[in-house]
Amino acid sequence: MTAQAQATPKPGAQATKDEIERRKQYLNRWTALKQERQAWIDHWREIAEHTRPRAFRYLESDRQTAGRKKNQKLINGKPRWALRTLAAGMMAGITSPSRPWFRFGTNDPTLNENQNVKEYLAKLEDEVREALAKSNIYNGLHRVYEDLGGIGTSTLYIEEDAEDGLRAYNFPVGQYALSSSDREAVDTAFREFEMTVRQLKKKFGIEKCSLNVQELERNGQLEKYVRVLHVIAPNDDFEEGKLGPKGMRFTSCWLEVAADENQGLLRESGYRSFPVMAPRWETTGEDVYGTSPAMDALGDCKALQLLEKRKAQIVDKIVDPPMKGPSSLSNQRVSLLPGDVTYVDGPNAATFAPAIEINPQAAAVVAAEIQVTEGRVEKAFYADLWLLLSQSDGRMTATEVVERREEKLLQLGPVMERLQDELLDPLLQRVLEILFATKRLPPPPRELQGRDVRIEYISIMAQAQKLLGTTAVERFTTFVGNLATAVPAALDKLNIDTTIDEYGRMLGVPPTTIRGDDEVAQLRADRAQQQAQAQQLAAAQAAAGTAKDLAAADTGGDNALTTMLRGLGAQ
Repeated sequence: MTAQAQATPKPGAQATKDEIERRKQYLNRWTALKQERQAWIDHWREIAEHTRPRAFRYLESDRQTAGRKKNQKLINGKPRWALRTLAAGMMAGITSPSRPWFRFGTNDPTLNENQNVKEYLAKLEDEVREALAKSNIYNGLHRVYEDLGGIGTSTLYIEEDAEDGLRAYNFPVGQYALSSSDREAVDTAFREFEMTVRQLKKKFGIEKCSLNVQELERNGQLEKYVRVLHVIAPNDDFEEGKLGPKGMRFTSCWLEVAADENQGLLRESGYRSFPVMAPRWETTGEDVYGTSPAMDALGDCKALQLLEKRKAQIVDKIVDPPMKGPSSLSNQRVSLLPGDVTYVDGPNAATFAPAIEINPQAAAVVAAEIQVTEGRVEKAFYADLWLLLSQSDGRMTATEVVERREEKLLQLGPVMERLQDELLDPLLQRVLEILFATKRLPPPPRELQGRDVRIEYISIMAQAQKLLGTTAVERFTTFVGNLATAVPAALDKLNIDTTIDEYGRMLGVPPTTIRGDDEVAQLRADRAQQQAQAQQLAAAQAAAGTAKDLAAADTGGDNALTTMLRGLGAQ
């Protein structure tokens, strides 16, 4: 054997028949998912061209031309700015990094009042907020909101990270394909993308890579790109309590796309829960991919670019119009400079004048139409609502919400419900799962063992929607208060403690600012005891004063006291 032959590894010998077969099945399934996705590709690309040109990554050439300008179709930037406003508004209104946007509790109101439970849940909230702040998840969430507003579907993949604890990855539109379960919930994600030889060596070890990659590594071509497929799907071989991949509800497989057919998998592992959040803005029927505000506004976005082009043409013709003149000037010097002179011979020579007379008002008409179209684009992206919510900092009154934005808030109600179900709940559950697995959370108290933790959202957006309910509470309590002025017994019908708890919940008041039922009961018992003691002391002092007065009274004469004593037989 030569030295080179001895140095050549044989990865094919490490791949079992079962592993090779699974790789083929994954590649076949990836082909089928791409065919299912194909109907959306052209639509996504067109939306990206008008709202977010660099969001799309479909072919290998897209990466190779990543540094080139891709906004040639954007003359008027309003659609891009409107999408940015939507993403920033959703970030500030739903998952703001600078203020609490979630709270933990239980489904048992009595248990929520327990002091040990309160302290533990508060600690849990602090740990999760710190973990989110240290990771890049908030950066990933901003990308999610941009994708939702533009494409209608987004992905956020979260895994454990040795450095930051948590790490989030956004799959660019065009790189991934999804599939859903019988419950129409996304439970499968395939992503094909490119990694360098250096990245493959670091992540999987060079011995797991194909012969081609190993050859590139030996030749020092570490920055050469290789296509890789990551598969995350339900584990058909799942067995409860099993160790290793079979004990995971979801399988995770990495493989090289263009490797030899006898190549095995780069890595096979699993997850206890689905690690990919795949929210959709809105869906139709059994569609896996969602629709978006940008799809609704696409016609206006395209019309806006056309109007902007027409306005530029009008202005150009007004400022630099096409000219007409006598043929005798064809070989003579003609000037359009201000103050300059062009000479025309003959008494009746034709003048040198604009060929088309453009009414300057035409530019104003087109500008007005552009403004109207921009307004429709902003309305489609809810720009006015997001600016209102982000600037309010949670200080809007219920009256302002009802009168100014009730309709839009109600329109966004289904979107918020979908986001909680497909993004926020899975996100926090995934974070809690990783923190518990890495033992970064304290064990729960005895009262919480075996109980589920409930998530409540207290973001600006969530509070704004809850404020719609405070109006009914305020009107009811005002009615009862007015009625009690005439019939005091009406107050007996109002449960003051429950009303305060419910109103505080609607406003998103921290639970620590409202005393628990046990503490309130103890305070009232102490107050009643103090009042009883005060009454007893006052009665004793009154009795002592009376006895003193009686002892000092004159009983020798004829008065009321002597009369009373004679009646008692004392005299």
